[in-house]
Amino acid sequence: MKNVQYGYPKLYTIIVTYNGMQWIERCISSLLKSVLPTHILVIDNLSTDGTPDYIEQHFPQVDLIRSEQNLGFGKGNNIGMQKALEAAADYVFLLNQDAWIKADTLKVLVNAHKSNSEYGVLSPVHLNRMEDGLETKFAEYAGPENTNGLLSDLTINKLKQVYTTKFVNAAAWLISLECLAKVGGFNPLFPHYGEDEDYINRLHYWGFKVGIVPEARIIHDSIFSWEKIEHHPVRNVIFNLIPLANINQRYRSAWLLFLKKSMDELSTLLLFRKFKKFNTRQKAFWNTLIKIKKIKRARNISLESTAYLK
Repeated sequence: MKNVQYGYPKLYTIIVTYNGMQWIERCISSLLKSVLPTHILVIDNLSTDGTPDYIEQHFPQVDLIRSEQNLGFGKGNNIGMQKALEAAADYVFLLNQDAWIKADTLKVLVNAHKSNSEYGVLSPVHLNRMEDGLETKFAEYAGPENTNGLLSDLTINKLKQVYTTKFVNAAAWLISLECLAKVGGFNPLFPHYGEDEDYINRLHYWGFKVGIVPEARIIHDSIFSWEKIEHHPVRNVIFNLIPLANINQRYRSAWLLFLKKSMDELSTLLLFRKFKKFNTRQKAFWNTLIKIKKIKRARNISLESTAYLK
């Protein structure tokens, strides 16, 4: 367990690992070099490449929990967030296993929140592995349709401390205690992917904002491929679940909109003879319908404080 120095906010960093040997040394080492001390908690999802053994041997100061099953991203992080709540942590920092921070990243994020407490989640800028540009998906999140003013202000070198964004993925999130105590953890309706979008929807319901802090940086060794997910059966169901689980929309209205959009989309795909995409989307449609009870239950739980945390 890393000692947290007197006078600093209590910060818990949570890393969910699964076969992350190629990144884990750089990831954890970067946290140990942080100028703002942090307690590091790793939840390993039954890795088979030696990741948890490596952590035990090389980073004894890290708290390691070995799961007996692959819990996925959301449930794994929920274990860590629950422990952070029990420890009365001031902040939780979620960090992907394939990412690492700069020495001042955590300090810059925490200072930004102290001046902008209306933000429940703050994200640093995600650089690519070579640090010569933005990570592919983050470049999309930083665009004007999602984060107004960030790229233009960056161009003229006149940056604000925080920029409100509609969405930024959970590869590196600083979550405030106030947000965690209201919003809770990730929704287990989303086994992997989509849980961060659902969390942001719930965060907005409770009156918090999401922001990007341009002076804070991480390096994210991520390779995104739309081709790999466009026809993925699970991901296509997740595309459907996100608006249906959104507690900012009325349940009945969400389902009516889903049914209309689905019928329009499937009809169009047939009309233009896009049979592969039609097959993927029609299977996702039926697999979504059979989750009606789970979706309604998830919406009800999402309305509770510290939802999905024990």
